Amino acid sequence: MEEQHPCLGLCFFENQLFYAVNDPTSSQKLAHIGCYDFNFDITETLLGNSEQHFRGIKQTIDQFKEEYEIRHLRILSLPTQECWTSVPKIVYDDSDEREKHINILMSGIDRKNIQPTWYTLSNQDYKFLLLRNNQSFEGFRELTGNTSTTDLVSDFEIGLRWVQHANPGGSFMTVCCYQDCISVASFILGKLRGATYIPYDEVQDLPYLWLQHTKQLNWMGGLHEEIYVYGQNAFQVIEILEPFWDDAGTITKMDTLDKIQIEADEQTYGFNLESAFPAIMLALDYD
Repeated sequence: MEEQHPCLGLCFFENQLFYAVNDPTSSQKLAHIGCYDFNFDITETLLGNSEQHFRGIKQTIDQFKEEYEIRHLRILSLPTQECWTSVPKIVYDDSDEREKHINILMSGIDRKNIQPTWYTLSNQDYKFLLLRNNQSFEGFRELTGNTSTTDLVSDFEIGLRWVQHANPGGSFMTVCCYQDCISVASFILGKLRGATYIPYDEVQDLPYLWLQHTKQLNWMGGLHEEIYVYGQNAFQVIEILEPFWDDAGTITKMDTLDKIQIEADEQTYGFNLESAFPAIMLALDYD
């Protein structure tokens, strides 16, 4: 029987790198969850601002890969470097219309550098489109080195992985908190209903921005039985936005192993586990 190798999941928030390594013998267990602090902003470095700092990040990841014999790596992408939109299925079905939409949404970018990915929505009259400028993510791909397989995963896909992991049923919303934006996705009966991200300059602006987005995206104001919040400053975002979320929904900050429904040998951590939640979901091997 072929030897199984663990998967490494990575996510970045400001100067912190969070990582998780799965246990290949159990779909519900992790071999390790960790955090590595740098003295610089990791995301800015990965977007090309410092070659010297980039080498430090790559060396750290190479150490993880060697220590755990990693063959498969998944990295959380940056919402603000992507384009997310829903389009009518009739557009998806017509190749000329598809290309017109892509060219409009990614105006000024050479088509050969644009990577489109289509997703099925709960409303079958629409398709969800993710667009990436591959040049923006060269730094992320250079991190992987000689890893056998590498996936760059968008934040709304964390909810899809949660469906595979926890099978929550009903309706739920995920809210990932970044330094400069929140990423929001809605799911119903295991299917993606919609997703968006809301950039902000000051976190105190979120109530106004939330209401503004809700006017355009009805699913944001819909009923969600569960609201899962994770990432950096999750407590502050919950405090600010809770009045704007459905009273019937249960708000869960993903800050314990029990809430994440995962097993690990370590029971306590010297960092906020909700910030490692994306890395944990990426480490689990459901593909």
